[in-house]
Amino acid sequence: MDERSLIARARGGDTHAFEQLATPCERMVWSVAYHIMQNKEDAEDAAQNAMLKAWQKIRDFEGASSFSTWLYRIVSTTCLDMLRRKKVRQAVSMDALHESGYDPPSHEAGPESIAQSHDEAAQLRHALTQLPEDQRVPLLLFCLENKKYEEIAQILDLPEGTVKSRISRGRITLRKLLDASWNQSGSHASNPTERRSD
Repeated sequence: MDERSLIARARGGDTHAFEQLATPCERMVWSVAYHIMQNKEDAEDAAQNAMLKAWQKIRDFEGASSFSTWLYRIVSTTCLDMLRRKKVRQAVSMDALHESGYDPPSHEAGPESIAQSHDEAAQLRHALTQLPEDQRVPLLLFCLENKKYEEIAQILDLPEGTVKSRISRGRITLRKLLDASWNQSGSHASNPTERRSD
């Protein structure tokens, strides 16, 4: 059965049709969630929440894009919402600690901890967490998920020019972060953001 027919049946409440649509996308959903959330537990929660939201919203899906593109958008939005809530909770907790007179030590990675890490993949993940969210998500979709500018624009519901600009700025920021980290550790590698020349 083709995708259009499966979508029509899923919109009518057919759970089996929805499963046929969603199952091939499970690896993608997990991958996107993990790249954005940066840890397994949060990624699992985000992936499950995204799938649940997709089922709840399938009746509103009109097929203007592919099912996978539509699902990408839900996963990305779900992850960003979770990150924002997490930051609010952390900020509230820190404010309460400060008000009680406790001054917690900084957990920012210093030169010593960076120098101890020779794992470039770990350094890349760390650098990605330091990118602003508006740069991180388009860059992840572009470099790690191999999505085209047009697809990313659809997923994030942004103009294509905005996507290109954010990816460009994200590359510059990430390159600086990685250069600083690799200089500290004495490790050197090619730029992981250079996926293609376009």
